[in-house]
Formats: sequence, structure tokens, C-alpha cells
Amino acid sequence: MEVKLSDTQQSELRRKLVGIYFDEFDEEISDFKADRLLDAFIEKLAPAIYNTAIQDMKQFMFTQLEDLEALFEKK
Repeated sequence: MEVKLSDTQQSELRRKLVGIYFDEFDEEISDFKADRLLDAFIEKLAPAIYNTAIQDMKQFMFTQLEDLEALFEKK
């Protein structure tokens, strides 16, 4: 699975990652290192997060359909 970020998204996530790294480890990292970390996170974590989100949405939709079905059965 390939995740494509817009330049704006990449820049915003890089900024957040630099901030998190500084807050958590009291160290500054370069934009280059932040981009490499972000790429690694996306490669390693995105598929699991995406699949979890899909499963959550499927469960939500299933629940909504059950509720709708029950609503029409009563009439």
C-alpha cells in the first residue's frame, strides 16, 4: 500500500514530528531526518492503521444497517 502525501501534508507532519521529537527527547532533528522517520512510519504503520480504520468503518456501517433494518421492521 502506497501512501501519497501532498506537499502541505508532508510539511505539516514533518513540523509535528520535529516538535514531538524535541518535546519527548529534548533533541532537535533536521528536516531530512524527520522526513526519513515519517517515511519509515508510513511504510511500517500505515497499513495496520488503514486496515483498522476499514474494520471500524465496516462495523459502524453494519451497526447502522442493523438499526435501519430494525426501524423498518417495526412499521
